[in-house]
Amino acid sequence: MRECSVPVSPPVSTGKSPLKSKLDWLNLAARQLARNGTDFMTNIAIHIFDTAVATASTNGNVHTHACSVTESASVLTELIATDSNGVCCVASAGLVPDADQLIAATDKLKSASAAIGILPGAAYADLPFIWKRLPSALASFVMSPESRGVILLDTSQLLPTPSSNGDQPIQELVIRTALQNQESVVLLGSDEIINESPLPNANIALPELAPRRPGSNRRWIADLLRQVNPQKYLKGEGESCEAEALIAGLFQINDYLDESHNRSQSIEGEGQDVNGDYWHGIMHRREPDYGNGKYWFRRVGHHPCFDLLPAVAEQAFDECASSKAEHWKSRLTGSGNWNGAAFIDLCEAAERSSDSELTTAARRIQWAEMLLLLDHTYRQASGL
Repeated sequence: MRECSVPVSPPVSTGKSPLKSKLDWLNLAARQLARNGTDFMTNIAIHIFDTAVATASTNGNVHTHACSVTESASVLTELIATDSNGVCCVASAGLVPDADQLIAATDKLKSASAAIGILPGAAYADLPFIWKRLPSALASFVMSPESRGVILLDTSQLLPTPSSNGDQPIQELVIRTALQNQESVVLLGSDEIINESPLPNANIALPELAPRRPGSNRRWIADLLRQVNPQKYLKGEGESCEAEALIAGLFQINDYLDESHNRSQSIEGEGQDVNGDYWHGIMHRREPDYGNGKYWFRRVGHHPCFDLLPAVAEQAFDECASSKAEHWKSRLTGSGNWNGAAFIDLCEAAERSSDSELTTAARRIQWAEMLLLLDHTYRQASGL
């Protein structure tokens, strides 16, 4: 790796605001990268999201821009067009890469001839967990990557345009690019990532236990999911019902319960591990129709994911400050086996209480459960 004299992290104590301090550091880092890098890196832009302040400064071929993550697709398209001959680095304010990471990630993006690279933050083990197990065209639907890492865009390549009224233009850009050519989106730094886990960081925003239907600004992801033919992305040939269960899972993880229900109900009782019935049970638990959810979990019986969930739940409760954490830990995992009915009781209790710590633990377990089930469904759909 080339040596670089840029500081490994933004300055902490300055007389300026944290944002201006970070912007100054990024300008310094990017100028150094432009001097030390290859021709591929002589025009690099770093865009910082998740801040209410909109500030921009230009230094030669380096452009640093701070903006809100909810900015429209037209703004994102304009930012990419501004740096149409180099690399655009999109990062949240808390996930700005250091110079060495940026050099290595950009080199890897170039060597892969990919249009988009995703560099996971060290604290977000759920992103590499699912991206290493699902092809990019499917993994891109699971979570907004900019919430857990840095996005590198090779703006010299032709990138699709996100819809004008979508709520997550960066995720939409990643999905549309992967659907066009899944080799165009790659996970960066994956060889160095040791910590992979379906259990998410406790501070990340997660799907609710009993969600409302997404609004019209989220419709784009449902429209794209309806067009997906999962057979194109399987590693082998498994039972056809598993491909349907896979789409049911992707709808479910995006809070489209009716669409997920239609898919899972169409394959009722099918498959070696009845993955569709498991997704069916999750749907009713989140509806919420707790009694119906328990009915479907009884129909599922013992599922292979149940062998993995006790360890996940134990960690979530060990990191939970709720006074009720030990009680629920015992109920869900006390026998050494996963108790799906007890988890439904936990979800119901969390929804009715004001215990935010308990709700967070339940959401983390629910998220891990859905990632594990997506992985298992994909492997069975591929005949693995």
